[in-house]
Amino acid sequence: MRFVKLSTFVLLVLAGSLAAAQAVAYEKASILEISPKPASSAVHKATDAPPPPMQSTYDLTVQIGDMVYVARYQHASEYLPSNWVVGQSVDGRVGKHKHRIYLKDVQGKENALVIVTRHPATSK
Repeated sequence: MRFVKLSTFVLLVLAGSLAAAQAVAYEKASILEISPKPASSAVHKATDAPPPPMQSTYDLTVQIGDMVYVARYQHASEYLPSNWVVGQSVDGRVGKHKHRIYLKDVQGKENALVIVTRHPATSK
């Protein structure tokens, strides 16, 4: 009997956390600027180690709500989702701990971008 109560409790906790994980609220994120970053090597000295793989890096300036974020997007190729265009709105959200923003690509997949800077949006 005790095992049944414990297992029921565990199932209720898991179901509650699953429901909370699915209840992610997205806002309209406006893309203000996309800046490609020049490729740079992380190797600073002579070494026998192979060089790190080159990645394409972009800084995206995005407004979500009343905050403007500059976030870094990296990809192994020069790929940038086709719906990420300056002046467009995409579904986005700020992460739980406010270190990342998440933007959806054309297929609805969430992409995590590390926040580099943030500041309040100025009214024009």
